[in-house]
Amino acid sequence: MITGMEDDKILAGMVRDYPDALSDRKRLQALLMDFFPQDRRKRNLLLIVFDDGIVDEMKGLSHCDKMSLHRFVRSIETGYDIRTKSAEAAVMAWARAMGLSMEEKDGPEDGRSAPARAQEASPSSKKEWEPCESDSLYEYEETSRGLRILKYVDFDEPVVVIPNVIEGKKVIAVGNYAFKGCVGIEKVIVSEGIEILGNGVFLNCRGLKEVSLPTSLRGIGSTDATGCPKILGSEIKYEGAFEYSGLESVTVPERVKYIGENSFAGCGQLKRVVLPDKLKEIKENTFRWCKSLREVTFPGELDVVRISAFEGCVTLRTVDIPEGVTAIEEGAFAGCKSLESIYIPDSVVEIGGGKGTGFLKTFGESDERHENFTIRCNLGSYAMQYARAQQIRCVQA
Repeated sequence: MITGMEDDKILAGMVRDYPDALSDRKRLQALLMDFFPQDRRKRNLLLIVFDDGIVDEMKGLSHCDKMSLHRFVRSIETGYDIRTKSAEAAVMAWARAMGLSMEEKDGPEDGRSAPARAQEASPSSKKEWEPCESDSLYEYEETSRGLRILKYVDFDEPVVVIPNVIEGKKVIAVGNYAFKGCVGIEKVIVSEGIEILGNGVFLNCRGLKEVSLPTSLRGIGSTDATGCPKILGSEIKYEGAFEYSGLESVTVPERVKYIGENSFAGCGQLKRVVLPDKLKEIKENTFRWCKSLREVTFPGELDVVRISAFEGCVTLRTVDIPEGVTAIEEGAFAGCKSLESIYIPDSVVEIGGGKGTGFLKTFGESDERHENFTIRCNLGSYAMQYARAQQIRCVQA
């Protein structure tokens, strides 16, 4: 039987001999199969830590203190319903494999924090997040993982920084409707360390043109299977986080794996969107009626484009659906009157499905499409069959 220490050594050897595996999930998955052929559970746990972004975060660290370890373990434990001991074993295996020194004490004898000592010892290493207090007024409550901001109760300012610390306690989430209707705010900076933004959090913030999202952010919306309902206190679907705001551009951080329905619906000034690679679904109505949207960077691991995801994006001209997507649901691009062409890969085997009304075609009615609308695809693909059935022009990709 392989012991935990031997696991660490095996994993360390793999990291040393195959450094490219840490940037290629399929490569890593194959290597874990080779190194741990008889232990599927162990492979899955190690892969979960990687998928959660923890291994990437470890790359920038020289040590792993108790606070960091606890945060990593809690992320796996609550996000994937993994037992604490199993989550801890997998996180520790990766930490040792990455050559991180382990902090045994709660604090150093000289009174400095562990991150401060690490910063001094290694100038290139970066802190996970800097404490950021705020003079603004908030209503908040405590949860098992940290504070949840309930409501912004101060006057609108052009720039608002959402703190990650209030009265010495860490802020973990910004709850549903916390900034709803704050029309005077023009820019929001969400401090590093905050992980969740609730439904309708910036609903109708029509003056909000710019938002800076932290790398720690994990989810937008409260229907996230990785723990958002527990953090936000509700599983009910409400309006989208940025719905009807004045955003002009948004880059969603790489750790975000969930963006709720309607999140950017009605953002009439939104021109450019960059979505994170690990996002699996573009949910229902996510960008509906974003009439200025011109440029979308799709996730590399995207699987499904849901109902009406881009409906009414009248300025969108061309779309390249990434390889690996299997379904484009009903009305996903309906009403996109300027859409001249869309590339649909061979992996797509369903167009027009989903739990919709059945009345809305994926690319809208023929008289609503651009006069030269074309599907770019490969010979013999499902997309080609669909184009023929719907009498849509198709060309070789």
